[in-house]
Amino acid sequence: MKKIVSILLLIFFNQLVNASECYHYHTSSTTKLFIKNKQLYFQYTERDQNGFTYVTQQNKLLKGVDPKTYKFFGEDEEVFVFSDKAGVYSLNKNEQFDEKDAKFYKILNVNEGIKQINGRLFLLNRKWTYINIWQGKITKIVISELPVNIVNIKFWTNGFYVKDDKNVYAIKLDLNEAKKYQFSIIPGLVPNEIKHYPCSPDLNEDYLADKNTMFYISNSGDFVDITPQLLALGFRGEYNRMKLIDDTIPLWQMGVFMLKKRYGASSTRKNPLTGEEIEVEYAYSSAKLLKPSAGQSSYVIFRNNIYPIWDDNFSLPAQVNISPNQLLAVDGNLFKSNRFYYIGNTNNYKLTNTNITAKAKFYQSVSSYGRSLPKALVDDNFIYFIGDQFDFQSGNQEALTSKMVKQLGAFYLFNHSLYDGNKSHPLKADEETLSYLGSFVEVINGCAGDMSGSQPVEVLYHHFFKDNTSVYYFNDSENKWQMIQTANPADYLINDFDGLQALYKIKDVKGVVKKIPDNSVNYVAIMISGLALVILSVLLYKKFKK
Repeated sequence: MKKIVSILLLIFFNQLVNASECYHYHTSSTTKLFIKNKQLYFQYTERDQNGFTYVTQQNKLLKGVDPKTYKFFGEDEEVFVFSDKAGVYSLNKNEQFDEKDAKFYKILNVNEGIKQINGRLFLLNRKWTYINIWQGKITKIVISELPVNIVNIKFWTNGFYVKDDKNVYAIKLDLNEAKKYQFSIIPGLVPNEIKHYPCSPDLNEDYLADKNTMFYISNSGDFVDITPQLLALGFRGEYNRMKLIDDTIPLWQMGVFMLKKRYGASSTRKNPLTGEEIEVEYAYSSAKLLKPSAGQSSYVIFRNNIYPIWDDNFSLPAQVNISPNQLLAVDGNLFKSNRFYYIGNTNNYKLTNTNITAKAKFYQSVSSYGRSLPKALVDDNFIYFIGDQFDFQSGNQEALTSKMVKQLGAFYLFNHSLYDGNKSHPLKADEETLSYLGSFVEVINGCAGDMSGSQPVEVLYHHFFKDNTSVYYFNDSENKWQMIQTANPADYLINDFDGLQALYKIKDVKGVVKKIPDNSVNYVAIMISGLALVILSVLLYKKFKK
């Protein structure tokens, strides 16, 4: 038996190794607690890389929680913590996939933990105690060094940062075997001057600063003093008065100066305090960010030239035939002047006039798995598809035979058809009122292995639309526009997972829409009838009086 189990495990792990590409590598997930119909639910939602197509959504009931006395305490990457009249509870987000109902555990009685921080740190017997729970096993770590009167700065699962009126504290937790922690006072920070700069969660990179000192902090409870690097750059000013203007780089602005994390390799500078050479991971200049209206930042202006944002040494200015100060960033390498749109080529070294008027409307690109809807510009006569480069001779535009142009989910509607980025598919609907209800993806083959002959990743998108009279279905396999005959558009909301699932089940049902008769009082008809009755009474009175 053990030998069979070993063989099965070997096969399983070999499959994991060979699975070099999986659809779920590209999806994103969110979780939340919510009350519906006087009951508390945990919701898990997974979405496609386009950000709006559902992969799945699960709503699990929290049985036994009193919604009337429900109180939310906090959350981090792993848990939700909340209470009701009977106690304090912890729900681990990663334990909610096997059972029909949500799994959660009571961690404190109702009269305990009156003072808490983020639902993780509780003041018990005048000692701050970190509480963790996994599969019903509760671990309590007493952090005796923490003063009673602390407040939260930033909380993660394995590390957190708090302060009182004297110090800023960093706690690094080991929740595996040792169940230990490291307690540190972050040196040099003045608590009442602290500013927290929260960057994108994907970076695992936040910052704490007072007037004269700046630290990088991470979700592990680690911290690094980057003040010497800023001094080596010649940075002057109060670190806690900067404005974080792009949290994915990260990048700050203060007056006319800009501080940002460098791309690629660091530079070598001399620390003015010690004279030693140090590695500097930041760049500091009087550059101005060209913040786009859509997408991520890609360019800056420095000394009246445009540079790609990764060019920290300003060595490759983009060539443009107008003043860079006349350009507004739109998306990626697309810019707009007061007259025309300009586009940068793939090397970022030249901005070319597209001759598309600045009055043209911009539509952002949509990237789904294995397919992409390009960004576009639309004027009175054409829709222009904008890629890395643009050339009027290369067929990047379509003449408009209809004035109606819309972006509907992963499609453009124009010329009475849906365009998916490659082909156009005719449709019949009221285009003026047509809207995108939403979509979900069916994962046919989730992973592809490295071995020759292995099946590629395969997914199928199911799309739903509605106008003022009907509901419609379209998928990217059959490419057939289909009216759902028994669906009433008034019954379905945009971006509702359960509604999309219900529509999929009835998409082939034949029949007519069943509409509930309007039983509301028609006051106009009553008034008209009353007036007619009065007139009739007057006429009859006059007739009999004669």
